[in-house]
Amino acid sequence: MEITTGLQDNLVPKDLLPRYRQYLLDVYGGRARDLGWKTKAGESEDARLLRPALLRVLANQGQDSELIAQAKKLALAWLDDHKAVDPDMLGVVLTTAARYGDRDLFDRMRAAAKKEKEENFRGDLLFSLGSFQDPEILKVALPIVLSDEFDSRESFGILFAPAQWRQTRDIAYDFVKQNWDRLIAKLPTDSGSFLPYVAGGYCDSQHRQDVENFFSGRSTKYTGGPRILTQVLEGIDLCVAYKNAQEASVAEFLETYKPAPSVGAGSPYK
Repeated sequence: MEITTGLQDNLVPKDLLPRYRQYLLDVYGGRARDLGWKTKAGESEDARLLRPALLRVLANQGQDSELIAQAKKLALAWLDDHKAVDPDMLGVVLTTAARYGDRDLFDRMRAAAKKEKEENFRGDLLFSLGSFQDPEILKVALPIVLSDEFDSRESFGILFAPAQWRQTRDIAYDFVKQNWDRLIAKLPTDSGSFLPYVAGGYCDSQHRQDVENFFSGRSTKYTGGPRILTQVLEGIDLCVAYKNAQEASVAEFLETYKPAPSVGAGSPYK
């Protein structure tokens, strides 16, 4: 699964994304639906550990409409009653619901985070605030990091959530560049050393150069900063090399891939 699910952002051409999603549904859809969102009596430890990883892939990279709808329903239920979702599934449920959610869900999660007393639950809620795909919602979410609404050590997660996805990565990176001084003034000591991770998902030489130019002399002033920036740049270099070596073969495979005869409810080919 680590091999097959790590291709979307950089190795799959946009015109082949529907076929890639169908491939994921064909390979993993049956097992994901068997597991479901809730722990079952008597199931193995392996099943419990596999559930969040597998459902995260199918709901977000596979864009399985059935699983997405279930995640939204569970997220709303959890906001009213925390017993509605198993604690080890909460992060996946909330971030999945957020990625496909609207402003009303964002407002409910934000209000819930303000009232939440349990630190881990509050962290999941705050990370989810940065997981919405709508740029207009992110314009509301990211400035929370600069406010006094939450402890900045916790709201820091809002900044890194959109950096995980190709669709929203630029928004997070641009926010850091435009608000560098304010972020440094607001965040805990030496947190500036970690900010290059916001750009760690890029996979092209142009962004690599921009990342080096921007963070050199900024993040590198803080403890651990030079090492972290070097790691981020090396990661981009490795991704570029991987893309150059594998992109053509991935495209060839997907172009010739034939979807399974029986497709699931969330299939883009249905």
